Amino acid sequence: MLLTESLKTTADFITQFIRSPRTVGAITPSTSYLCRQMVRSVDWTYSRRVAEFGAGTGVLTRHIQRQMRVDARLDIFETNPHFCQTLRNIADRRATVHCASAEATTQKYDTIFSGLPLLAFPQTLRQTILAQAARALTLDGVFIQFQYSPLLEDSLSAHFLWQRTLVWRNLPPAFVYLCRAR
Repeated sequence: MLLTESLKTTADFITQFIRSPRTVGAITPSTSYLCRQMVRSVDWTYSRRVAEFGAGTGVLTRHIQRQMRVDARLDIFETNPHFCQTLRNIADRRATVHCASAEATTQKYDTIFSGLPLLAFPQTLRQTILAQAARALTLDGVFIQFQYSPLLEDSLSAHFLWQRTLVWRNLPPAFVYLCRAR
């Protein structure tokens, strides 16, 4: 990504954060270090159906698209209309942008990525999204979620077996959770 593109993406993200901090969840987009940690957790030879919950400006989306198989499909879920338009501009032919909540998914996925600020959501919505993610995974599927605090771990444990990795080179540092349905 060109520097001017990166600056525009960051400026757009900050603007949306100021407008709606509870749904955007962070003041800056994820760093490439965080994105790489998330995508390296996936066996891309197997993963044909992929979803991304809370794609924002598409920083992680770009990393996912670079790793995906040519015959894979990516469903992108984002509720912010401004971000949805940005995502439509970067999505390739394998991707479909759904300007809808992650709760709306009815498909089965080999991999689900999530950048949703789950701790900012009401407990009932958080549990609904996590339960839906667990149901939406194929038998060997993985759910990969990042958060800025370990406070989500009890909620994750209700639906998944998980491992976490801390990515220091992100603002703020982030935990990446690699989860498998119970």
